[in-house]
Amino acid sequence: MRQLFEGRLTLEDMATHVAHQFKVPKGTGTIRVAFTHEPRHPGVGPIAHQLSISIYGPNGARGTRHNNADQNPIISSLWASPGYLKGPIEPGEWLVEIDVHRILPPGGVTYQIEFTCEIAEIQTIDMEPLPKALQAARRRGPGWYTGDLHGHTFHSDGDYSPAEYLSVAHQRGYDFIALTDHNTSSALPEIRQLAGNTITVIAGVELTTFNGHSLVLGKEDWIDWRVKDGTTMSGSVRSLQQAGALFIIAHPKAEGHPFCTGCRWAHSDMLPGPARHVEIWNREWTEYSFNEDSVRLFYQWLNSGYRMIATGGTDTHRPIRSGYRISTNRVFANDNTEAEILAAIKLGHSYVTGGPELSFDARGGDGRMAAMGDLVVAGEITISCGWVQSVSDDVVVDLEARLICRGRVTKRWRCDEQHSAIHYVHAKAGQWFTLELRDATGGLHSMSNPLYIGQADQHWR
Repeated sequence: MRQLFEGRLTLEDMATHVAHQFKVPKGTGTIRVAFTHEPRHPGVGPIAHQLSISIYGPNGARGTRHNNADQNPIISSLWASPGYLKGPIEPGEWLVEIDVHRILPPGGVTYQIEFTCEIAEIQTIDMEPLPKALQAARRRGPGWYTGDLHGHTFHSDGDYSPAEYLSVAHQRGYDFIALTDHNTSSALPEIRQLAGNTITVIAGVELTTFNGHSLVLGKEDWIDWRVKDGTTMSGSVRSLQQAGALFIIAHPKAEGHPFCTGCRWAHSDMLPGPARHVEIWNREWTEYSFNEDSVRLFYQWLNSGYRMIATGGTDTHRPIRSGYRISTNRVFANDNTEAEILAAIKLGHSYVTGGPELSFDARGGDGRMAAMGDLVVAGEITISCGWVQSVSDDVVVDLEARLICRGRVTKRWRCDEQHSAIHYVHAKAGQWFTLELRDATGGLHSMSNPLYIGQADQHWR
């Protein structure tokens, strides 16, 4: 059975979902969708139109393959194209949407969608056999763990297969990774199978909307990323958080349209709204990256009384350029499991680093100890700072440790002269402290999560 749809997209269709319904008869074993559009490029400049295909069955979403050249999905009960979910082909009304992420002037893009329903069930499409699962045993128990919270495979717009993505993480020495393909978790079963008991794999997705990207971790079910009339991003976030998911605003100050449509955070009800986690270091740290602006935004939200937590992400799509510094998350967790790693990050018991290791805690006037991410009673407090450059770090000279209070440097120490410091301060409610390590050019090498002075609900939202 074959069904054909044709249409035309204009500039007014930018940031919309163009829907077409098609009927699937009983007994269908495989669905094929062939999508073409012309022109693929506006004719000038280096940036092409960006259209993706999302498919929905009677029982829910069947996937998408964001920003990938292949927009011709196949779905059966036994196999599905990367980005899509295999499973029973339910008879009835199905929906295919063209997600119009980018249409550039002069517009006028014509398209054709062909649906084919077949009785036979496709089992596989000429793919390489999976390699053997990793065999090493992961560390367990309470301690510091290192990992990445942001990365992609060819199930969305990455170049890596799930096996290659996992291999890169293993080579970097990670204890845990999150897989965050755009608007799909279709690669999760495969990467978990390959990881075995070697690396903790955290379920995740990069919720890729027209007005911002975010990481949702700890939820395996499909998440509706579409923000339409009558819905809000803040409403979606509250629902996700109530379900136990960790929500992180990703690269909030990234370059936006047209270079990276939707990449810059622009949800007016989410600045930060119910969000309490933000990615302050994305991909490489360079002089011209947007990461410094993300740090400033993080500090701005802290100064407004939001109890924010900073994270980092490599945003791995393909090999990282040599000679550039990427971030990892160092997390103190009760165990190296998905639940415990996420629980620790929610508390802020973590820091972001491009290599150096940090320690940062305080003793309040009441005598109680507080770790990074914790509240400290106002009054006379003792802040303990420590730093170690690991043997695997590139040689860096003139690193400086900076104690930050409400965005201002209050104390500096030369890292080549000492490895720890104690600072005594009369702290007031509403203040916050972080520890930064920066080089002579101001480039960030490591940053703790804050110590917050005061009480929850009274001084901190």
